[in-house]
Amino acid sequence: MLKLVQTDWGVFDLAFDDPALDDADAAVATLVYGVLFTDAEAPAGRVADSFDRRGWYADPSRGSGLWHVRRQPLNSNARREALAMIRTALTARAPALTDIQTQEVTLAEPAGNVSSVFLEVTGYHNGRKFIVRAPL
Repeated sequence: MLKLVQTDWGVFDLAFDDPALDDADAAVATLVYGVLFTDAEAPAGRVADSFDRRGWYADPSRGSGLWHVRRQPLNSNARREALAMIRTALTARAPALTDIQTQEVTLAEPAGNVSSVFLEVTGYHNGRKFIVRAPL
C-alpha cells in the first residue's frame, strides 16, 4: 500500500507502506514501484496518436515505458523488451540502486492466462541486498 508522507512544510510524497517491512525495505520498494508505474513519454514512432505519448509533466522521460509495451501482443519479444526497459529505467532513475537484475517469475496461474507478467527485481540499495516482486 502507498502512504502519504510529509517531507517538508506543505510538501507531501507517496511512500510504500507495508507493516511487515522495515523502513529500508519500504524505501527500496517505493523506488522500484515509482519507476515501474510512472509513465515515461513514448518514443515518437511508438504510439500512433502524437497526443497520447504520455510522460510525467515535470520530466517526460522519467519512469518506464511499460504502458506502451502493454499495447502490443504479450509475446517473448515484448517480455524481453519490458525486462530490459525496467532494468534501464531503474539504473537511470534510481542511482541508489546498484547491481540491478530483473527477471520474470513464473507463478502457478489458471490455464490459458498468458497476459500476466510477474517481475522480480534484485540488487543493492545503499549497499544492502534487496528483492522486490511485482505483478505488471
